[in-house]
Amino acid sequence: MLRSERIAGWGRDALLLPRVALLAARAPRDWRRGWDRYWGSVTTTGVGGDVLWDTGDLDEVPTYRTLILEQLDTSLPLVDAGCGNGRFTRGLAPLFPTTIGVDLARTAIKLARRESAGCADLSFDTLDLTVPDAARPLAAAIGGDANVFVRGVFHVLAPADRPVAARNLRTLVGSRGRVLLAETNFPGSKMDYLRHLGASPRHIPDPLRRAIVDTPAPRHFGDAERRTAFPAADWAVVDDGVVDILAIPMHDTPTPAVEHIPGYYAILASTAVSNSEALNAEPSNTEPTRR
Repeated sequence: MLRSERIAGWGRDALLLPRVALLAARAPRDWRRGWDRYWGSVTTTGVGGDVLWDTGDLDEVPTYRTLILEQLDTSLPLVDAGCGNGRFTRGLAPLFPTTIGVDLARTAIKLARRESAGCADLSFDTLDLTVPDAARPLAAAIGGDANVFVRGVFHVLAPADRPVAARNLRTLVGSRGRVLLAETNFPGSKMDYLRHLGASPRHIPDPLRRAIVDTPAPRHFGDAERRTAFPAADWAVVDDGVVDILAIPMHDTPTPAVEHIPGYYAILASTAVSNSEALNAEPSNTEPTRR
């Protein structure tokens, strides 16, 4: 990058940063309350709606369907962890006998139930993966191993919360289930990321503004972060690589198009012998493929 381009980038950051800081200062001290407030204020979903990452047209689903059919046992139930309004829960449900969407925000579950009315073999409930052993009642209710789909959860968790969430997922998958994880992993700074999504010193798109105000700031989540959250002693990597994460159009152009965010995916299997053993145990304290 030329020196003049670097200086221009620093100048844009200097102008954008105060606006972002002002919005972030309005965020609740309790990030869980922030998520509940966020989903409670959503009035419209899909393209043109309030939710930054809900493209509505399910462009990402074919990628995940392919990975699921190649790598997961679809005779097992699916748990969509961090389901939000249930967009991906509904999109993946036809592949499994039963599907359960879980989210820590009660307002998200309320919205997911409303948008999923009439869908068969689909249910939603609250679950906070950052609480130790929180998944044990759900695992007991399922009564066996399950697959878990996670899109866009770990990159907004604090590093200390990630291993706790991973241990909860391990409780769910047992010996036969697998985790399909997909997270944004934008290579630049937070200001670069915001500009990538249409933010400028003069204008921050409303869906992006809402996310800044109520939800935790995104962090990187790639292979290195996955190794820390899902240690090799507990998890085997079946497959991983890069994936395209989509967001709703943010740039004001004559033909708006979805935003593309570089991401990372991994398919993980627990080293647990069986789910029943995991439930009865004491609480536990390559070249990438392009998708």
